[in-house]
Amino acid sequence: MPAQPKRNLTKSNAQFQKAVKRLPLGVASTFRYWGDDRTIYVHHGKGGRTWDIDGNAYVDYRLGYGPAILGYADDRVDAAARKGMEVGGVFALSTERELAVAERIAKMVPAAELVRFSNSGTEAVMSALRLARAHTGRDSYLLVEGGYHGLFDAAMWMANLEEWNPKSNHDPEVVSYGKGIPMTLKQLAHLVPMNDCQRLEDTFRKHGHSLAAMLIEPIQGNCCAISARKDYVELARKLCDEYGVLLIIDEVKTGFRVGKGGVQGLLGVMPDITTFAKAMGNGYPIAVVAGREAVMRTFRYGGASHGGTYTAHSVSLAAAEECLRILDETPALETLASYGERLKTGISQILSDRNITHSFSGHPSMFGTFFAETPPDNYRDWKTSDYSFYDQMAYHLHDLGIIVEPDSREPWFMCEAHGLDETCLTGTLKAVQTAVDLTLEHFEDEAKRA
Repeated sequence: MPAQPKRNLTKSNAQFQKAVKRLPLGVASTFRYWGDDRTIYVHHGKGGRTWDIDGNAYVDYRLGYGPAILGYADDRVDAAARKGMEVGGVFALSTERELAVAERIAKMVPAAELVRFSNSGTEAVMSALRLARAHTGRDSYLLVEGGYHGLFDAAMWMANLEEWNPKSNHDPEVVSYGKGIPMTLKQLAHLVPMNDCQRLEDTFRKHGHSLAAMLIEPIQGNCCAISARKDYVELARKLCDEYGVLLIIDEVKTGFRVGKGGVQGLLGVMPDITTFAKAMGNGYPIAVVAGREAVMRTFRYGGASHGGTYTAHSVSLAAAEECLRILDETPALETLASYGERLKTGISQILSDRNITHSFSGHPSMFGTFFAETPPDNYRDWKTSDYSFYDQMAYHLHDLGIIVEPDSREPWFMCEAHGLDETCLTGTLKAVQTAVDLTLEHFEDEAKRA
């Protein structure tokens, strides 16, 4: 068996001890805390790699949860951003570039007839739900279990599978993601399991006439890239039309990543409203809510409110213009998807050589790995599956210079720079092989102690 890898985190640990005195958990976002002695602080990133303040180099498959679709510090996008600085920042007025970027988005995404800009995925989805309520005059909405639509109160509801008996005839209780969410909002949120067409029909029959919108991530960006079947999304479109409900396809993670037209383009389903964010600016903060003209015109005085001081900031807008041009006019998406396929093939070979049952979910540009014959097709099946092998493997990968989310729910993200640097693939597969062997050893030792 390989020796246990060691990684020097002396500087990161010292930084944590200082930071925790001023920042909750020592970080600016809760999900960046990986433990008192394993939280890392980045020095810089370039291409498909990240370096921490201790000098450790990593092949990075988190990519900021997906935004760095071309790679960190892409020279082309950064040059465009610098030109955006010359415009002057924010004015509480508009610039010509807003239309140029909106035209590019409309060209790539047929459903994006009209466009409004936001600063983050959370803001975009929040605006999309407000728009749907304003347009329909209804308040309640439908979520798909396992979906994630940002950190705002209306979207932070989930199925409580911890205390649910799968053999019961009842659905799991709907609970909030955490504390601080007003329970009065709970009555407005309805949840359905992914890919259960019968349950979807039943829910629409019961609540359809009171729903403003159905929100869905056809590839769940925070649940292992579990994917909706085409027939399920087509049924959702049909039922929304029948009951006067607006279909919101959340492409904050999939947009301009799984294809030029997003996952909706792959499925051939047109939403009423759609949201984009992460990949469109290669890491610069920008997002979009877009949709049918008749719906989007509800953004007006006396209609749905929308705005923001930093909306369509000159730097982010210039970065997005160049990033979208690259994704639309070059083979960048093919390059990163091809890399994802080769990475999956290599991982599969390593696991098969060790007789480890496995499968993949999602898209080559963002995929999840499961240690089962077939991946789950809904959140309930994932929650009741055994993901302990993945969690242990991820722990070792960090020490071996590969950054993946320690929580198995987050997919691995590919970028163009990965595909242009063959050492990313060879280095990753070497580390995966070692991590798998160490994980096998770990569980063998646990079995002996039991």
